[in-house]
Amino acid sequence: MATKRLRDTRNYSEDVRNSILDRRVTSLFKKAEELSILCDIEIAIIIFRPGSIQPIAWKSASLAQDVLTRYLSCEANERIKNFVKHETYLQRKAEKKEKQISKLEKMNEEKEMELLFNQLVEGKSINELDARQIKGDGSGTESAPTKGNDTNVGDNGHSKDLD
Repeated sequence: MATKRLRDTRNYSEDVRNSILDRRVTSLFKKAEELSILCDIEIAIIIFRPGSIQPIAWKSASLAQDVLTRYLSCEANERIKNFVKHETYLQRKAEKKEKQISKLEKMNEEKEMELLFNQLVEGKSINELDARQIKGDGSGTESAPTKGNDTNVGDNGHSKDLD
């Protein structure tokens, strides 16, 4: 979601700044409500307005106090244990994508080799294959499905079974 560029509010009057703050606070409360529904968590927001002694608490002051006391009652080690840095999150996600890519590359390579062996079985000469197909990496050559690999032609032209 694209974010809007924030306006520079230093040159506005106090009334204009307060109305801008009210709109931003309302937007923040809506987003917090959506987040609490989506993640099924309790969220509390405490806002200190400039020039005001009384803070604004969302959803209610008692809920904000309960959430804050629960957060502060957790041991610091437990809070740190559950804390995930953005960098760590991105590294895990990148590793997962790399594994997925390597798995897809391996599957693609196996399909290409299977197609190549099927073409050879159907009678396509090895001379008709291009250099990329011939090169291959050798994976799957031992388990290639070929017809007639159980028989061999003997000296007299008759086939004999290989045991």
